[in-house]
Amino acid sequence: MSWAAKRQFKYALGVFSFFGLIVFLFAYPYIFKDPTCQDNKQNGNETGVDCGGNCSLMCKEEMLAPVVLWSRPFHIIENNYNLVAYIENRNKDGAVAKASYEFKIYDINNKLLGRRVGQTFIPPNQQFAVFESRFDKGQGEIKTVTFEFLDPIIWVKKDPNLQTLPIRVHNIVFKDDKDTPNLSAIISNDSVYDLPEFDVIAILYDKDRNAINASKTQKDKLLSNTSLPVFFTWPETLSDVPVMEDILLSINPFSVSF
Repeated sequence: MSWAAKRQFKYALGVFSFFGLIVFLFAYPYIFKDPTCQDNKQNGNETGVDCGGNCSLMCKEEMLAPVVLWSRPFHIIENNYNLVAYIENRNKDGAVAKASYEFKIYDINNKLLGRRVGQTFIPPNQQFAVFESRFDKGQGEIKTVTFEFLDPIIWVKKDPNLQTLPIRVHNIVFKDDKDTPNLSAIISNDSVYDLPEFDVIAILYDKDRNAINASKTQKDKLLSNTSLPVFFTWPETLSDVPVMEDILLSINPFSVSF
């Protein structure tokens, strides 16, 4: 190869290398992308495709299914019943923002009387209640009520911060009035945070810890270092005299910023 040809070859190689470097630098971020939780791949420290590890989405296969401890109907008046399911989420830092559910109500012949569907949140590492009000049984007699969550359930990471807040339920008083039994209590928020809208569910138990009735009320908010009263009434005499009361605060963990 002549000297001129070598010079032209070196020149062409330099130009090719320069443009090749430009193309490589442009393509590098696309070819060697850092792992993300939205790339449809299991990479980085993920334990599934775009779930687990540092991702906010948790892998369903690694989560414990919510346990339905009981589901029951509670008579209100005439043909109307409240439906309540008491559930435990044993996942320490796993929660669900919107979970669809279904109550099924059966008569004494195991015939389906009706269904109730809805949506609720599942708080992390906590027992909680799902409440459906005023189911009309019609002419049938209710024997059993079943409850189940419907797929898909999307689990995300959520610290159980609400459970650590100094929120107290106190001054609980039940009055067994034969016409309108009632329950009252005070809820105090001793934390530095304001609480948004939340439900309060009261469950009454007999001496054997069987739930005999329940009621629900809603509160708009509870500001830091304030208290508010809650009242529950039942329009008819209860089936048994309650010896224990459980008052649950149903605060959506996805509605707070802390």
